Amino acid sequence: MRSDIKNVQGWARSKVKYELKNLDHRRIPISSEQRGKMSDRKYDYYGASGVIDKVEDYLFDEPLILIGEDGENLRSRSTSLAFLATGKYWVNNHAHILKPINGDINFMMYKLNSINYVPYITGSAQPKLTRKNLDNIELLIPSLNEQILISTFLNRKVTEIDDLIADKEKLIKLLEEKRQAVITEAVTKGLDRNVKMKDSGVEWIGEIPEHWEEKRIKYLFSEVNDRNFNEKAELLSLFTSIGVRPRKDMEQKGNKSQTVINYKIVRKGDIVVNKLLAWMGSIGISIYDGVTSPDYDVYRPLNKDLVSKDYFHYYFRNFHFKGDCYKFGRGIMLMRWRTYSEDFKKILVTLPPIEEQNRIADYLDKISNEIEYLIDNNLTIINKLKEYRQSLIYEAVTGKIDVREMVGQTEQEEVSSS
Repeated sequence: MRSDIKNVQGWARSKVKYELKNLDHRRIPISSEQRGKMSDRKYDYYGASGVIDKVEDYLFDEPLILIGEDGENLRSRSTSLAFLATGKYWVNNHAHILKPINGDINFMMYKLNSINYVPYITGSAQPKLTRKNLDNIELLIPSLNEQILISTFLNRKVTEIDDLIADKEKLIKLLEEKRQAVITEAVTKGLDRNVKMKDSGVEWIGEIPEHWEEKRIKYLFSEVNDRNFNEKAELLSLFTSIGVRPRKDMEQKGNKSQTVINYKIVRKGDIVVNKLLAWMGSIGISIYDGVTSPDYDVYRPLNKDLVSKDYFHYYFRNFHFKGDCYKFGRGIMLMRWRTYSEDFKKILVTLPPIEEQNRIADYLDKISNEIEYLIDNNLTIINKLKEYRQSLIYEAVTGKIDVREMVGQTEQEEVSSS
């Protein structure tokens, strides 16, 4: 394939196969069933995008570069495609294994991560980077000393950027925890701190205002099972902190759109619930008319003068409510644990007077929007930091910036003498 790399003074043209030894012949896949039977699982088991499990033995005991051989990450790059494996570990058949012949391993890892692999990918349904295509990718390589200088510079800068990203991610987690705490407090205690309380009889709820009622869901909501026969109906599948939104990815890589015939009809204001407990965060008010998968349950208030859908949107999305769903659910394990409608409707919930439900919902709207704004801002910063990190790596390993101008003399001398 024709390369678009441009010459840099003092850098040599080469190919992956001349700079890195391929060790794919040493990788061995282990089935999940086999891994599950292992007793002393202490070594990392690597796949295309990193560690996916632990196993009781290892194949490698040296730092090596792994690069995903197949999977959508070859296109999306949602995680690093090339990464270092260190210590003692095992690698399956979904990651290429590369060892620098003469080069610096960190530089080579950064270099491989800067490449656009899309022109080298084969397959559509399952993207694949074959060994032959990987081997023949052209590279522009500096001297070993300059490789070490670049990787030293990048290690320091990438660590600084990653630390900033970690701080932002920690802040987002704290904001999400605060939102959950505020929601729990509001839907179980109300907004008046001076009101007289009584025991609810539900452990996670504790005391509730004395004038509140407790009702099972079946007395407040009816299940709706109307079916759709319009092929052009809007598919609703995306759940957010605000509600259920339209799904925009119905076209599947050139195939005919998935059918929505016999899907459940959803009206604006209906509450849509995913039966699968592992995804109980997928619950909320639909802010559109449309249809949803038969795997979801749709509920509508029996009496709008007694039930505020907005209040119960927050109540049902409360983390502690997931515990109630688990308690009334059925299944084999957490990922297959489902809360079916007949069980969901048995769950006991708090019921303030309708005016109070509306006040609580308005209050939570305000707080949730404020927190969402802060979370969005921090997510934007994280994305910009990731873009900057990738740009910095690309410019350093392609010679677009001279890192000698960006590091101190002492650091250059240390690299030269090593």
